[in-house]
Amino acid sequence: MSKLYKHLCLITKNLITKIFLPLAALLIVSAGALAQSSDEPTYYGEALYALSRNCAECHRPEGPNLGGVQAPFSVLNYEEAKIWAPLISLRLKDGSMPPWGAHQQHQGTFKNERYISDEDKQLLMDWVEAGALEGDARDQPTADELALSAPANESTLAPDGSMWWMGVPDATVAFSDPIQVCEEATDWQPTILMHRTGGDLSKHQWAQASEIRPGSSTMHHGTSNYLGVAVPGRGPQVYPDGWGFLLPADPFITLNMHYAKQSGPGTAVEDNTVGGFLFYEPGDVIDYVVQNTIPMNRDIVIPPGDPNYMATHEHTIEEDILLLALAPHSHYRGKAVKLELELPGVDELETLLWVPDYDFNWQFHYEYHEPRLLPAGAKMHVTWWFDNSAENLANPDPTAEVRYGPRSSDEMMNARYYFTKAQPQGIVVGDAIPESILAQARRSEQYYRSQQAGWDTKNISQLCRPQ
Repeated sequence: MSKLYKHLCLITKNLITKIFLPLAALLIVSAGALAQSSDEPTYYGEALYALSRNCAECHRPEGPNLGGVQAPFSVLNYEEAKIWAPLISLRLKDGSMPPWGAHQQHQGTFKNERYISDEDKQLLMDWVEAGALEGDARDQPTADELALSAPANESTLAPDGSMWWMGVPDATVAFSDPIQVCEEATDWQPTILMHRTGGDLSKHQWAQASEIRPGSSTMHHGTSNYLGVAVPGRGPQVYPDGWGFLLPADPFITLNMHYAKQSGPGTAVEDNTVGGFLFYEPGDVIDYVVQNTIPMNRDIVIPPGDPNYMATHEHTIEEDILLLALAPHSHYRGKAVKLELELPGVDELETLLWVPDYDFNWQFHYEYHEPRLLPAGAKMHVTWWFDNSAENLANPDPTAEVRYGPRSSDEMMNARYYFTKAQPQGIVVGDAIPESILAQARRSEQYYRSQQAGWDTKNISQLCRPQ
């Protein structure tokens, strides 16, 4: 990322936080004092309901940390909502809030969707336009009424004082020592070994949920062989009842961290990201063993300045599966992505997911309300569009030719999806684990451990600085 680009970002941030927001708040107070019409929407009369329905899942006191991102204010507090009202209106108008990505055509398809109705959108913009009036506090909804209107999203306090969104974990893991993200780092991606800090990992166990709890704001995202993925906008991985994965005895748990921050004096950060698992109880039945795979095209070469480079990939489904979720991923130049399904004997493609305005800062896990049956021989067609022009304000360098790679300044065109075999397996927790599943677990463990030879896990923080 160029020094000029960083400088412009810093200037913009300072203008917003030091000039725009205070001035906007002053203007709102003035407008509110002058407003006389009782027909104008007020915070306690109408706006709070709409804010609760559409924003309070994240914008709340002690809101969730989603892949290193936490909402900067609560909409459930009038004074805070009033100060941020101009930005609320701006983000509603440009469509970046509530963040979701998936086109409106998918409404009702995926869990935890974040679509705002035209009525609520207009109401909130009218509220801001009228001066973000407070109204009569006696009109505010009760806590129970707000709970009914807002999406359920409450954290759980563990005995050690830690907060978890999936529930109190049965086992926890962490780095052996906090990671020192040095002043020089801007885009650093170490792979780090996790160690047990609580619970029992000495035996094979079936996990229903896992969570990565970010330990600093510098973590843009993290990917683990067993803990799953932590990216902006995404919470813990919780599978439906009867779905899960095998965590083998004494697992070799790694976490590939992607630290992203500005460099310079005073920017060093200490990170102590942790992870946790929720296990099934003996006697529970596992019908579906979850797997995931990543269709990708590593041969992309994006020309300098190209505003609409397109890349495609075709992926064949080898056996009957149940498709649980989709999770596409690219970097700063990612512009849009479409995943389409070609069924055997059917000429017309079905759109599984269309994200017309992809944003690297929000990467979602689109989980179906009801898993989709995909027959053997079906094909997934992946199409990504990239913007490598100067018009893309997030572009690190529009003069660069960009290829596939792990750095944010490189690109990816991934289409990770989660699935299981279509046939229920009826595995009783506590009974003998099928040999085919144990064999797969052993192969995976051998692979993970073989990769350790390329790491310096004892001196990981020293690798942050230029060698």
